[in-house]
Amino acid sequence: MGEQLKNLRGEGRVTLHEVSRETKIPVKYLEMIEEGAYEKLPPDVYVKGFLRSYAEFLGIEPRKIIGLYQRERDIRSNLNGGKKNEKKTKKKKTFSRLVVTPRLAVGAAVVLAVLGGFFYLYREIGRFAAVPRLVVANPAGDETVSGNTISISGFTDEDARLTINGQPVLVSDKGEFKEDVVLQGGINAITISAENRFEKTASKTLNIKSDFQAPAVAEGEESGGKVIGEQDSKKFGVNVVVRADSDPIWLSVEADGHLVYSGTVLAGATQNFEGEKELRITSGKPNKTFIRVNGKDEKILADTPAIVRDIVFGPND
Repeated sequence: MGEQLKNLRGEGRVTLHEVSRETKIPVKYLEMIEEGAYEKLPPDVYVKGFLRSYAEFLGIEPRKIIGLYQRERDIRSNLNGGKKNEKKTKKKKTFSRLVVTPRLAVGAAVVLAVLGGFFYLYREIGRFAAVPRLVVANPAGDETVSGNTISISGFTDEDARLTINGQPVLVSDKGEFKEDVVLQGGINAITISAENRFEKTASKTLNIKSDFQAPAVAEGEESGGKVIGEQDSKKFGVNVVVRADSDPIWLSVEADGHLVYSGTVLAGATQNFEGEKELRITSGKPNKTFIRVNGKDEKILADTPAIVRDIVFGPND
């Protein structure tokens, strides 16, 4: 089952980090699912939710994937049970002097099960009652920046779902996060929120002031116009100005085969990208992503709310 998911993901040229960003499933759990490490996964109720989200992301029937998972898990459970019985039999033959009565074995098993149940319940109750930790290391508080980008970093619980102004952000296995954010000129209210699986939320809001002036097309040039602020002394083959409309968007841009930006663009913010031969743009919300290519009229990147990848623009577009 895991190998099938891995192959389907590979056919679509999708990385685990992209799957994690769209489904909000931690990367470590996606790796365990694809490698078949079921014994390391959380309880079934969470795994089935992960599989349902993963299957829907790949465009396949969730019930089929969940059914395959259950069958594989049951087969492994039966095989492991058989191996354990063989080991117990060998131990009884080897240590003939050690007398373990059925009553003693049953009693010990019951005690261990009860203690394990109490420990698990105590831990889960503690997690349910507590909000996830959330520490924003940079910036430490409200501040003014020169330019239109800022890097936000910190750490939270490793299994928490982190968002910046509602836009999902990837959290590492250690709970660390770092996201570049494109700002609009003036005051930007940036809310970082962490939510655990019990829907407990911790959040922090920063007010970041930017002195950035959004680029505009020069008056009197309906096509082939120049973006105010671009360097006349440095000629580029292709220029794309990206603007987030009413919602924040996740954006990835490659210029001539090199990644030049990957992060969040706040609602109303604008960013300019340039390349010699081509620009490739990936957006999590293409119908909220407005672009101006080589100074021409502004248009939406794509008329769909689903993620689009590697939209190519060249000097002649």
